[in-house]
Amino acid sequence: MEPSIVSTISRIRGWLLIVIGSLLSVGISVIAAFLASTIAHNDQPGAAHWTGTHDFTVRVFELFAVVFLFGLVALGGGIFQLRRGRGSKLAIVVMLILVAAMFFLGQGIVSTGASR
Repeated sequence: MEPSIVSTISRIRGWLLIVIGSLLSVGISVIAAFLASTIAHNDQPGAAHWTGTHDFTVRVFELFAVVFLFGLVALGGGIFQLRRGRGSKLAIVVMLILVAAMFFLGQGIVSTGASR
């Protein structure tokens, strides 16, 4: 491939990582804040209610934290890729580890929710 095409693809991937990482981090923060507010005001009539157990709630917020970190790592990896013109191997490894953590946390949520 020509160097200019590789450079263009690298920039596009960098911007995609920045956009996806930013959206994930901001989006999961908003969802977590809404859920925290719902849990804090659980006793108000006519409002949304949270019926999850303590363990279930803890697992959900752990998953939110991992998704937030994944977004931050993707954002950092995208910035690195724009500046250097190549992907960050460290960011890729960390994102793969976070994907595995999300999978196991998701499995924990399913098993905790099923035991209610």
